[in-house]
Amino acid sequence: MLEDNTPTVTARKRKLSGQQRLRLDIAKKAAAPKNRLKKKTLKTGFVQTREPRIKKNVLQKPNQLKAKFRKRQIYKSWLPTHIFHAKRAHMTPPKEPLWRMAIPLAPTQKCYRSSHRASTLRGAIAWDMSYMSTISVEGQEQSICGALKALGVGKEEGEQFWSKRSAKWMSGTRSWQGWLYERDGWPVKSIAPVTIVWCPQSEVAAEDNKDEDKMDLDDEKKKVKKPKRQVLIRVHPSAFLQLWEELLRLSKIQKPAITVTDLRFEIGSIELIGPASTEALTGTLRPSRAAEDTPTQHSASETIWNVLRNITTPSSLPINAIIPLTISDPRLRHPAKTQPPSTTPAAQTQLLDVLSSWPLDKSTPPSTFFSRQARHTAQRQLPSQKAINRRKALADPGQPPEPRSTDPSIPILVLATRGANNTQGSWTILLPWKCVLPVWYSLLYCPLSTGGTIRFGGLEQMRQIAFENRSPWFPGDYMGTKAGDAWEAKEAERRKKEWEKKPKGKRIEFDSVKLSNEKVGEVGEGWACAWSALQLSSITKPNEAKTGAEPGAEPATETQKESAKLHRIPTSIVKAAFASKATSPPPTSPNGVITIKLTLLHRGIPTTCARIYRLPTRNAALRIQWLTLLSTTKSKTLNKKHMHPPLPPPNAPAHELRRHLAQSLLLDEEDTVVQAGEKEYPVCPDEEDLIGFVTTGNFNLGEGRATGLGCVVLSKVVEGDEEERGICVVREAGQSLGRLARWELV
Repeated sequence: MLEDNTPTVTARKRKLSGQQRLRLDIAKKAAAPKNRLKKKTLKTGFVQTREPRIKKNVLQKPNQLKAKFRKRQIYKSWLPTHIFHAKRAHMTPPKEPLWRMAIPLAPTQKCYRSSHRASTLRGAIAWDMSYMSTISVEGQEQSICGALKALGVGKEEGEQFWSKRSAKWMSGTRSWQGWLYERDGWPVKSIAPVTIVWCPQSEVAAEDNKDEDKMDLDDEKKKVKKPKRQVLIRVHPSAFLQLWEELLRLSKIQKPAITVTDLRFEIGSIELIGPASTEALTGTLRPSRAAEDTPTQHSASETIWNVLRNITTPSSLPINAIIPLTISDPRLRHPAKTQPPSTTPAAQTQLLDVLSSWPLDKSTPPSTFFSRQARHTAQRQLPSQKAINRRKALADPGQPPEPRSTDPSIPILVLATRGANNTQGSWTILLPWKCVLPVWYSLLYCPLSTGGTIRFGGLEQMRQIAFENRSPWFPGDYMGTKAGDAWEAKEAERRKKEWEKKPKGKRIEFDSVKLSNEKVGEVGEGWACAWSALQLSSITKPNEAKTGAEPGAEPATETQKESAKLHRIPTSIVKAAFASKATSPPPTSPNGVITIKLTLLHRGIPTTCARIYRLPTRNAALRIQWLTLLSTTKSKTLNKKHMHPPLPPPNAPAHELRRHLAQSLLLDEEDTVVQAGEKEYPVCPDEEDLIGFVTTGNFNLGEGRATGLGCVVLSKVVEGDEEERGICVVREAGQSLGRLARWELV
């Protein structure tokens, strides 16, 4: 039998696969529909099928794809709105997906200035953020809290976080935004910023308790089981695997144990920002009540939702407020009607009453969004577009179709986020994966009272809005994290390829750049943030960096290797160190990195990979030159109104205009600033004064000046006087000219 490969397994005894077993169950139930199984079943069409098993502590696979699209998603996954974006936006290359997803980068039309206006002045911008990863953690409350504490939740807020400040968050009425760290790795081993949402304790489904370990107790000594709770963690996909592994380790040591579920392809999200975002949101999403709900269950959410159309920014709401809703299919009312904000005194009074009292804090309405069965039911009940078109054709002109009992009730969560630096906040809608596309189309074609519709944005617009708000974008502006370092390495490779494509006559020769003290050659690679060069200059001696370790020296240990790596330092620790006027870095490794925002004091625009220097520490004469340039800048700013004579009136005669011109030309030369490129202009500091690099830089339309974001080594900026600590010199890669700038903590 072994020679001729005769099969030794009979067909009737062969183990069935999952799909074959499911087909067999369906065939049995169709043949005998009166038989009732003890296991829970779901109604799909004419046959009752078994409820799919929930795989916990296992990575989830993408949803079943259509046959004609299956070959295009072998090595990547599409967003729910991929067909919409593929026709209107520049997508990631087919063979180079981003975070294993096909993500829109930017619209095909020019939209830099229009995106700025839509996010600040008039209109709104929407993003499909379904590529953000969602993780569910279930278990008893004490076990979940223990896992979150091990990940560093509440460390930056202080010891009072878990005792006083976390009451509303753990009750499910607020969301928490902050950084997570590796197990007991605070403050060195940062993972990523996350958003954590608790399921209200009153909303624990009965099926969630069926997997709990049974207690072997006598009937007389039975104890009351503690109800399970659930937490949703929303994290960037670049740091998903790192956080997933940490949660799996923590789930095995918690007593009682917790379960971790991957919900990446079950929960999607949409984000909106802009003055008209609330108007479009309230006009598109209409609350609906399920047949089994009581009239008072959704009264608080409906009352708040009907009043919110009178606000222009989510920053007016309580910090990190959560609004649970159950909406109807928005395609039934597509296109939505314009609902301008009401400016009547009665509407404004009602809005102030709702914002001051916030009814959701007193009585948290139940939310079915945390139930996996409710989310799957809403997706299965979604009718096709043809069925909706038939219902619209039968309805009266200008009227939506009459509701039916079979219409889906879509559970969603609406998160209100306040913007950084007192800017406009944003709306985040969490909803089932297959329900994203119907909501997306209705949202983007909703007419606004100010004219036009909502714009859509890509990854570049997300970075642009964050840059204009002076807030870093993860992972690009957070060096010292695994996700940030991976992003920088990928971008450096892309910039290197672009540099190599150019002919030698049209590209910058970094090896011939003239630096200070007659040095030639760029510090590190000109197309990348050369953290390795900065790291060698701050840890090892120059001769050790070139010659390496001695022959008889012992190899570096794992602890020394870990301390030699760059790592992010929390802002709270840095502020405490600066507030105490410390002259030494905090008790962390010498390679701690902080994120800063830059403002150039003169002309120039900081670009990506620009070098950031502190004021010279060994060359006293050069330091005095930079300080003189700084003092001249201050005096010019203070005497700016008195430097030039007053302008003559528009209808002034010609001799007065000539006199004004002569007075302007004969100004005292002592009040003028030394211009860049002149002989008296100071040279750039040496390599030993290099402290960091610019990660994002451009002309900021929000501030009307050139700004930038970057990362610097904390141990090199703590030293020095407090007044001169925030002064630095920025030099573009491939250039020898430095620009005076001021940096601040983000």
